[in-house]
Amino acid sequence: MRHGEELRLTTGWDRGRSQGQGMRQGRSYGSCQGGTTVCPCESSRAKKRQQQVGLTQRLAYDTSEPAGMWRKLVPGWLVGWGGYGKGSCVCKASVGAQVPPLLVPRPSFPVYSVGEAALWSVNKPKMLEVHIYRWVVEGVATFLLQHLTFLLIFVTVLLGSRCILGSSSSRLPPGPWGVPILGYLPFLTKDIHVSLLNLARKFGSIYRLRFGNKTLIVLADPKIIRDAFRREEFHARPSSALYDMFDGYGLLNTSGGIWRDQRQFLHTRLRALGMKTTGPGREQMEVRIMSEVKCLLQCLSAGKGKSLEVGQLLCNASTNVICSVLMSVRFLPNNPAFLRFMELYDEGFKLFVKCDIASYIPVCKYMPSVIENFQRLIQSRDESCAMIRDIINQRREKFDPNHTGDILDCYLLEEHKAKEEGRVLYEGKDFDRQLVQVMADMFSAGEETVKTCLLWALVYLLRHPKIMHKVQDELDAVVGRSRLPCLEDQQHLPYTEATLCEVLRRSTVVPLGTFHATSENTTLGGYDIPKGATIIPLLYGCHMDPRLWDNPEEFNPTRFIDSEGRVKKPEQFIPFGTGRRMCLGNVLAKSELFLFFTSILHMFNLGQPEGEPLPSMEGEFSTTYTPKPFKICFQSREVSKVGVNVDMRPQEFRTAGL
Repeated sequence: MRHGEELRLTTGWDRGRSQGQGMRQGRSYGSCQGGTTVCPCESSRAKKRQQQVGLTQRLAYDTSEPAGMWRKLVPGWLVGWGGYGKGSCVCKASVGAQVPPLLVPRPSFPVYSVGEAALWSVNKPKMLEVHIYRWVVEGVATFLLQHLTFLLIFVTVLLGSRCILGSSSSRLPPGPWGVPILGYLPFLTKDIHVSLLNLARKFGSIYRLRFGNKTLIVLADPKIIRDAFRREEFHARPSSALYDMFDGYGLLNTSGGIWRDQRQFLHTRLRALGMKTTGPGREQMEVRIMSEVKCLLQCLSAGKGKSLEVGQLLCNASTNVICSVLMSVRFLPNNPAFLRFMELYDEGFKLFVKCDIASYIPVCKYMPSVIENFQRLIQSRDESCAMIRDIINQRREKFDPNHTGDILDCYLLEEHKAKEEGRVLYEGKDFDRQLVQVMADMFSAGEETVKTCLLWALVYLLRHPKIMHKVQDELDAVVGRSRLPCLEDQQHLPYTEATLCEVLRRSTVVPLGTFHATSENTTLGGYDIPKGATIIPLLYGCHMDPRLWDNPEEFNPTRFIDSEGRVKKPEQFIPFGTGRRMCLGNVLAKSELFLFFTSILHMFNLGQPEGEPLPSMEGEFSTTYTPKPFKICFQSREVSKVGVNVDMRPQEFRTAGL
């Protein structure tokens, strides 16, 4: 910029700091002609400047020798004549280099300048005006200053608290940093289990996360999971907005004495109904399952090899098995009550996931969308529980204490005995509400898991036809072509059993396991675990860790067969969890999977529909990890004498056709 050229800027930075402001107030700084009176040009222009909407700051950039001289003498200071700031003198008086300049400390806030010194012109220069409205500059500056201040304070407090916590709780598990309020939530991908496994590779088998206001401890090693879940202090359930809506009723979301009593009661009654791996009475469970197996085979055969989406059929079959065990109820496939019941459950699962954010960030429960989802979830739950309550009331009217054919009968018998003996059940809680919630818990756990496992089995066999044919060859050799497989055949079908184990490992339909919580401060693996921490058993990590499995991404049933050709199940294989809170119906689920899986392959070849892609290996994460919808053809194998007639026994299905 040439000598004497002036840049005129509108700014509010120097308000209250300018020495020229004192000139407008009648004070003299001796800057003009060395006098002691107010600059004559100031009084004539003061009024005009006060009327300006955008106040201006006139800065001139001079490269003259006098300026250079002063610039060298006082580096880091602004050098000028006639004041500084909004009240700067710009008169035509001959001041120049003959009068010592006014030295002003260079401001810390950025000032538009060129070179090392800013000079106020003493000659009328050619001017370049850039108008920047005061409210824009002041608004932006104020916003940045205020928010930067608060941010610095917040970061300081955060770092200080972290240092304090780190020094006093240095034995907490390691873990990644998150962001304030949200914790690590923003960094999770849609496949949460994959994100958690990647973190385990970085931080180890025990690490800590913050999800909102919750502390989560992730366990990614099977030995550590087994060690933790055999201990009493790890048996509690997390407390959150979602879990609190159950008010301590049911089985899945309770802790303490009620949970222990309920688990012992159900374990004993399920074994009495045949839910065991060996021994007499096992045929009771097999009859219930095979009735639904035959019904499913009839439906698949009616398709005549056409393309099907089999999800609804498998849902109906697995639902009827668990309903027969719980309440001796069987739903017909197209029954409106059944369709509505399943619609409510599917909707409930989806809403549960949407509302779960309020468990970690409580303020979210006041958001309109979350409030709406909570209301819909409660309505869905109330309607489904009302349907279960109707079945209970109908059974209570016809209840016979001398006959207990299902879990509902066992509960009604317990209620009958308690009334006769004057005992209080469930610590005084409402009996009907507890019974309804137990039925709902067992239904949701039994139906969803089995259906999802069977869907994944079909996906893997479609993608690996050689494995499918090898299973079929083993079935033909052991079972023959004149009957369907039974539970007694299981011990003689090692490759088939190994294939099912590989399906359970590779799919891991409940990848995060069932959440636990600590009931007191404790230690695990050399780390301190605080009371109330949510414990996540990362089953996906146990099944997909390359340190535990060779080529874990590969679908290979032979990994479950030892050198002698027998089935081996390593300790890192825990598809149904471990400890006292492991899946209560795991025996029933394993039996269902075996009988449905073997019967389908014994009767049909699985085919890919023409023009349809192979099923995706990517699933959809909800309460379970479910395959994306796909189509499949069930092509009947060679004509055989295998019968598929459904044997409907009235004593088993007292309300058949609901």
